[in-house]
Amino acid sequence: MKVIRIAGIILGVLGFVLVGFLVIGFLLPSGWSTERSAVIPAPAEEIFPYLESAEAWALWTPSPEAGVNLFGPETGEGSGRRWDDDRYGEGEFVITAVDRPRRVEYEVEVEGGAIQIHGTMELEPAEENGRTRLTWREVGDFGWNPLLGFLAGRMDELQGGQLEASLESLRRLVVEGEVFTPEEEEEEEPAPSQ
Repeated sequence: MKVIRIAGIILGVLGFVLVGFLVIGFLLPSGWSTERSAVIPAPAEEIFPYLESAEAWALWTPSPEAGVNLFGPETGEGSGRRWDDDRYGEGEFVITAVDRPRRVEYEVEVEGGAIQIHGTMELEPAEENGRTRLTWREVGDFGWNPLLGFLAGRMDELQGGQLEASLESLRRLVVEGEVFTPEEEEEEEPAPSQ
């Protein structure tokens, strides 16, 4: 009888902790934002083709490898890709606005909109001649997932690290012609991205 009573108390405490954990997760903000920038030793006109094409993004940033379908125009508004990948889930990336060669905006939806990201990339001349400052901002929302509520507070660090790594890959692509490889991704273990 005592064993049953102790087991009931333990289960009650565990249930209370689990419910408390979920309630806290629901109360935490689901939105997040991050921003990173880099100076690339090239004019904006040389960088921009890699930003305005959904297909070109795979040359410098981690991307799904399975079930990828490109859609829309090759470049500009509407250029996009859909995927259904074990690692990245099911999602869509689409370029929504282009102001050549200064700005690109895009939207990402994962798992039918359960995760949504709005991104902007702005290019401006850097202090040094022939160099461009690229500023990348992302704003996301994890929706009503209480577990991801705990993650939202760390997204500046996690996704920010991914943005930094991708900006470095873009710099190497533009300056050295070096294309991103999945081995680089495994070394850095980035947060989920487009």
